[in-house]
Amino acid sequence: LCRSPSSTLHPAHLRRTHNPNAMNALVASQAVRPPLALRGVGRSTRTVRSAVAMTPTVAMASKSQRSPLLNNKRGSDASRLSAVRNNQQAAAAASSSGLPDVIPGDYRIGGVLLTVATFLGPVCHLWPQFFVHGILGSFLALQASRVRFRFTDTDLDVVIVDPGADDSVAAKLGTESSGDNKLQGGGANKWSFESVVNWEYWFPGFPVLVYYKETQTRPEGQPHFFPIIMDGKKLYEVMLERFPPSMNPKPPVSEWNLDTAFQSTKVGRSIKESLTEEQVASLKDTTGFPLIDKK
Repeated sequence: LCRSPSSTLHPAHLRRTHNPNAMNALVASQAVRPPLALRGVGRSTRTVRSAVAMTPTVAMASKSQRSPLLNNKRGSDASRLSAVRNNQQAAAAASSSGLPDVIPGDYRIGGVLLTVATFLGPVCHLWPQFFVHGILGSFLALQASRVRFRFTDTDLDVVIVDPGADDSVAAKLGTESSGDNKLQGGGANKWSFESVVNWEYWFPGFPVLVYYKETQTRPEGQPHFFPIIMDGKKLYEVMLERFPPSMNPKPPVSEWNLDTAFQSTKVGRSIKESLTEEQVASLKDTTGFPLIDKK
């Protein structure tokens, strides 16, 4: 039997569908597919491109993993800069608020006297000296918790706060809280910087007593003496900055030591003349109260 031409030219499935569009779609799909030899080349090209695209990410990740210390250092530097900015902003805010600088209390002198009293009484059985040092030390410790020196741009004044009160309370009190200065000339405990004609500080490096003389209370001059029952360094720095110059040169706080303490008085200078070079050098190496001040 002879096959008909139609059975030779058309596959069975095309004969069943009798749809010429299906054959056109089949021919088009076979035409657009690349040859078998080129299909592997395309896959390898895509693999290379993917590897190249991932390389920067891997490199960046390894770089960040290799430098954690550098990242930590940058973070700490940024924290320090932020803290400095905050301190500057706080200082500017305090200055713009018009509040005075309050010198906080300090218990060094009272504590030293009470320590000496403990040694003189129970250890040495010197009871009269024990009571003298104990009473004086207790009084100065109490005053250190109450008395506050304040400095504005033009004046120095003294206020009294409740024991243990915060210094922010002292900044807002009026000078009348300290009453009249009956022991040292009378009048309010407030003096302008312009009225100060001289001031002294005993002793730079070991603060014990402060003195200043002003003409506001009396035209001929009124002296004032105060035991340093407040932060001696801050008091000295503010006086050095805002008071008129003293008759005797004053060293900066950065140079404080036992030598500057001896140099601040005539008696101390005469004692230094009798010392050897080694002893003078040891004076310069001694800074602050032993067992109290941090080195």
